[in-house]
Amino acid sequence: MPWELDHVFLATSDPSLEALARDFGLQFTRRGVHHGQGTANACAMFDNAFLELLFPVQPDEIVSELVRPLGLDERTRWRETGACPFGICFRPLEPVPDVGALPFETWPYRAAYLPAGASLPIVTPPGSLREPLVFVMTQPRPPGQLQGSPHRGARRTLTAVSVVSPQDVGSPALRWIIVGGLLSVRRGPEYLPELIWDGGQTGASERLPAPLPLAVRW
Repeated sequence: MPWELDHVFLATSDPSLEALARDFGLQFTRRGVHHGQGTANACAMFDNAFLELLFPVQPDEIVSELVRPLGLDERTRWRETGACPFGICFRPLEPVPDVGALPFETWPYRAAYLPAGASLPIVTPPGSLREPLVFVMTQPRPPGQLQGSPHRGARRTLTAVSVVSPQDVGSPALRWIIVGGLLSVRRGPEYLPELIWDGGQTGASERLPAPLPLAVRW
């Protein structure tokens, strides 16, 4: 089954990260609140996917029994906890009729903001805080759902994600995703996602200023 990138999120409790991203040239045009999860977001929309900054807003919800397996509290405080601060979502190009038939193992996150009975299939095992939080959708993106904005002066596509991690990815499902070419992971001294815009055609790249854990190649 073919898949595509849906979005990448960066979890943080530091509001200055959004200002750093704006200074780089990212435009955040969509905002929302995840009721029952204890988080809110600011999203930079591309023509095919988006980058999401995820902030804690309800401390009691983000550490609730429902949300705790995601490790969002620890991920927003990654500089204190050492947790991986980012996650990646993939979306199928065809509907997934049976989550149990996927070629990798998932577990259901029954988020309070979803319709009754619905859940998100999470790939990263519960409590695996030192791996990116990877999850999938079960339906293709509806036509016309995304409205991309200019970033650094041009409309962009978010072609791929390359991840630097200080440790090896251990879970079998994540290894399947890597082998399948959906995600690239290499060892490095710190967690760092690199967004590849427009296939990296120009050869330009930039590491955004600390403490924002993000690099971009276009």
